[in-house]
This record gives sequence, C-alpha cells and structure tokens, in this order.
Amino acid sequence: MNKTVDPRIGEEVYHDRIGDGFDLWAVPRSLSRQKAAVLCVDFGSVDVQLSALSTGQTMDLPPGTAHFIEHRLFEKNDGDISDRFNALGGDVNASTSFTATVFSLTCVDNFLANLDLLFELVLDFEISTVGVDREREVIARELYSGSDDPEWMGFMHGLRGLYGEVPMALDMAGTAETIAAIDIDILRAAYGAFYRPQHMALFLCGDFNYREIADSVEGNLRKYPCGETVWERTPRPFTFPALQTSVGLQLPINRPYSLFFFAEDRAVRTGRELLQRELAFELALDIAFGPASDFFAEHYGEGLNVGDDFGAEVYAEPSFFFCALGGYTEHGKRLAEVVEATLSRIEGQVEGDFRRAKHKAYGQLVRSCEQVEEIADLLCSAVGNGAEPWDYFDVYEDIAVEHVQQALQRCLSVGPMASVHIHPKGLVG
Repeated sequence: MNKTVDPRIGEEVYHDRIGDGFDLWAVPRSLSRQKAAVLCVDFGSVDVQLSALSTGQTMDLPPGTAHFIEHRLFEKNDGDISDRFNALGGDVNASTSFTATVFSLTCVDNFLANLDLLFELVLDFEISTVGVDREREVIARELYSGSDDPEWMGFMHGLRGLYGEVPMALDMAGTAETIAAIDIDILRAAYGAFYRPQHMALFLCGDFNYREIADSVEGNLRKYPCGETVWERTPRPFTFPALQTSVGLQLPINRPYSLFFFAEDRAVRTGRELLQRELAFELALDIAFGPASDFFAEHYGEGLNVGDDFGAEVYAEPSFFFCALGGYTEHGKRLAEVVEATLSRIEGQVEGDFRRAKHKAYGQLVRSCEQVEEIADLLCSAVGNGAEPWDYFDVYEDIAVEHVQQALQRCLSVGPMASVHIHPKGLVG
C-alpha cells in the first residue's frame, strides 16, 4: 500500500495493486456523508479488435460491443440489479466512452454492501440468447431515439468530418447493422478479454476505513475469479485527423445548430504532458470564445445568436486529441467565418488574458474537489491518462503563456477545421 498526502488540500491518497493487477485508489474523507465509487474498465467503443494469445490471429468486434456488455451486466437471473442498489440506498449508473466503460456508485449508508453489489454487477456475467435478443431491441430503440438529437448527431457527424470512417466516428452504441451482428460468442470473447483485473481500477472517496475497503476488494476478486481466455486486447493506435470537411443535414428541430472541430495531427504522450496539453487547449478556447472574450461580447445576443449554450470542450486521451465548439445559431456559415477569423488573431491576446483564464480554471478545479464524486472522477481521469492523481494541481500551477500559444499554433489557428451544420427540416441555410 502506498499513501501520499497532497499538501495543497490536505487529502490522503491510498493506492494498492491487488491480485493480478487490479488498481485501487482511495481518498478517505472523514465526516463526509456522501460516498462515491467509480469502477473503470479499460474497454470502450474504439476497441473493435481482439488478438488470439496463441497465434496472434485477430477477430473483429462489431462496433457497439462494449456498450452492449455494459447494458447486459445490469440484467441478472433474478432481475435488474439496480433494484437491489435502490434497496440499499445506492445510486448506480454506467456509461461507455471511446476508451472506457465506467460504473459509478454514490450512497450515504451501506457503503460496503453497495460496493459488494458493484463488484457483482461488473464481474458476474450472466448471458442467454433470449437476453441478448432483448438487449438488441432495447439498444435499437436507444439509437432511434437519439437520431434526432441535434447535439449528439452533430457531434458524431463532426467526428466523421474530422477523422473519416474510423471507430471514433461511430455512435458508442453502434448502429442497427453492427448490433445485429453481436451474438453470445462475441460477447463472451470480449468480456473475457477486457473484464480482467489488469484492465480494471476502482476509485473511491468518502468516510470509510481504507483497510476494510481493501479487504472487501480482495474478497470480491476472489469471489468472482476471471476464467481462462484465448483472446487479448490489441493496442490502440493514435487516431490522426484525415479529413476536414463541412457536413450539412436536416433534423426535426426548431433551431439550427452548428459545431466546429479541430484535432492534433501528432501523437501526444501520456501523463503530465497530456494533462498540460489539455489544459492549454482549454485556456486557449476560453480566451478566444469564453464569456469574458471579445468574441462573446461582440456576438452575444446579436444575429449569430451566440449565447449561453455556445461552448467548447477538449477531448484528450493518449489515443486521440480533439476539441469541439459551437451551439445553436441561425447563421452557421457566417459563424464558421467568425470562428476562423477569431482564431487567426487570438494569439496576440493570450498574454493579456492568460492570468484571468488560469485563475478561473484553477478555481473550478478546487471547487470540484468539494464533492466526493468529483474526486473519484478526478482520480479516474488522471490515472486513465497515465498521470498521478494530483498532477492536475501541478499542471495548473506550472502552465505558462507559451503552452497556450503552442496549442494555438499546433491546432487551433492553422489549417482547415471540420464543421457540421444542422437545419430544421424544410429550412435551407
């Protein structure tokens, strides 16, 4: 067991590697009523291939396999396991991202019992043909219901315009065609390869006894041993941008919606360097387009309809790096021109606005640490990117103007951008 103390906020951070590589990270916080747990599996929507351990022969997984397993895990032989969490006062949720499947738990009481149930949820894989067919119908309805969401459809079409036909540009849940190809054999092979201790980590924060928690984790790993597998995951390559196109589509919506995408064209290392690059891009976007920017002051409430729903987000992981910005606007093409013009001249404004943007970002980081679920998410994000949990604070303290200027030079202010413009059906613009 390793224990460190971050002097800036006085938090103790425990780390154990248990059994065959299961990582346990915990921040005990006395007198906190709320407790949070995040169990992360290193298996996401971009993982669409397995490799045979003995021969190296590969097997393709239909896109949507990781999300399909996430859904199936909730259905046990005695019904939906969520009902048992509810009986214990626990709130459980799950999500599949590009590179991970995350199971989140929050509760006030019965933390150890809820934690035992979290391991049962993830490590007890019960599957049948009837259950798979039923899940396929559920996911097909989920895909259909999201097909007219402008924000989600804009995001996915924008990624396709940025990267082309790659796994990242497909819906995390797959498509109607790919989920039709998912069967029991595929699910068992994927679960056996990815749902193993060496691909998992648990992140905790709250009022608990760490030794009791560690003993509970060891007991659950013994209770649910992973079986033999003939497959292993294949390495994730860095996804480079291949295209930068403008996409237009129509949906049954009331207001037009536009998004703009930029991506790094070089691989980014893991750890503190990646966190620093992510923060540099966030500061650059805030200086250029945030509520305190000249862009926002000039265009808020006027013809471009730049308002409170206009925003930007950075997506930074070892296998990809891109950012997206946009919102609802009546004049998407004109907004694209303004965005490009803003980025072309923003470099000279960085130094004057850097201090404000940095203080704002650091304040948001500190405030997020007030909530136990935010601490668990912070641990998960840092470790998932190959960093130490409190590297975030070091990066925020050490970042300088030149890092933001490099972000602008490398990605934001040079080269074409991908864009997607969604119009209400029957409206041309």
